[in-house]
Amino acid sequence: MPFDLPGVKPGSDLETLFKAIGFVVVQWGSAEQSLDLMVANIFYYFKGDPSLKKRPRNLEPKVKFLLERFAEFPELAQFRAESETLFSRFLEAGIKRNDFVHGGMASLSIENGQFRLLKLDVSPTGHHNRSVVLDEVEWPAFRKELLRLGKDGLSLAKRVSDSLKARA
Repeated sequence: MPFDLPGVKPGSDLETLFKAIGFVVVQWGSAEQSLDLMVANIFYYFKGDPSLKKRPRNLEPKVKFLLERFAEFPELAQFRAESETLFSRFLEAGIKRNDFVHGGMASLSIENGQFRLLKLDVSPTGHHNRSVVLDEVEWPAFRKELLRLGKDGLSLAKRVSDSLKARA
């Protein structure tokens, strides 16, 4: 089954943009799932604990939840310093990921080594537009960070799981 992109010429700037954004989506999903695994393990192994009320669904609440549990439960304290660094990286990359995934195309071609996207930020009191740039100079570092987040997140999730299994 071909996964063609109707109206998009192979090798075009638009195909490059679609591939880049697709890479961000797939890699981010893989990386963020490591956070979901840690949350699920905590709910499983500490079921009944009064601090566990509702499972977080979005990135910032997941990070907050995990940081609180790593500080609260002695069984997870060994991962606290490492998790703080990792989760900070997740939050930083998450901003860029959101901009790319939720931004609309402002241009169909690369201009000066950049794709421009338009992002509408909405708040309870209003909204504003801002330009988001996918830059070919910054792209290799961001691509590498997404891959590292997946690897490092999965490594931590596995060690957290192993540690909790050992306590059970």
